[in-house]
Amino acid sequence: VLAPNNAGNWLMGYGGLPNFTEHSPSGAVLLDGTLGKNVQDFRTYLSPWTGHPTDPPSIAVEAHSGASGAPAVVVSWNGATEVASWQVLGGPSATALTPVATAPRSGFQTTITLPAASAFVAVQALNGAGAAIGRSATAKG
Repeated sequence: VLAPNNAGNWLMGYGGLPNFTEHSPSGAVLLDGTLGKNVQDFRTYLSPWTGHPTDPPSIAVEAHSGASGAPAVVVSWNGATEVASWQVLGGPSATALTPVATAPRSGFQTTITLPAASAFVAVQALNGAGAAIGRSATAKG
């Protein structure tokens, strides 16, 4: 059974088999999935999905090789679907953090080079309206 979506893609289910495939309008495979062993699937649907992880975003601070000597912060939040950008907070102590950089989300992991070194850093996930929807733990910069 083939069913189009609003983007012009086509989803194909294979009747009683647990397999499904989504194709672009040009026929390229976008998603090829299997529901699992001994699972039957009479109908297959794609639906909008929003992920709200219960864990906070993860960050790692890496040394930066540029002339500024400032670190880069690498951030990810597995399963979060509403992150539009990341705001890095930095400061002299874990309780005195202010915004120091913002960058758009770029895939699963986003690397943000800071304008200057901070003793402590954390990262906030921002949605499309600019509201904070999650915050990482504070790390030493």
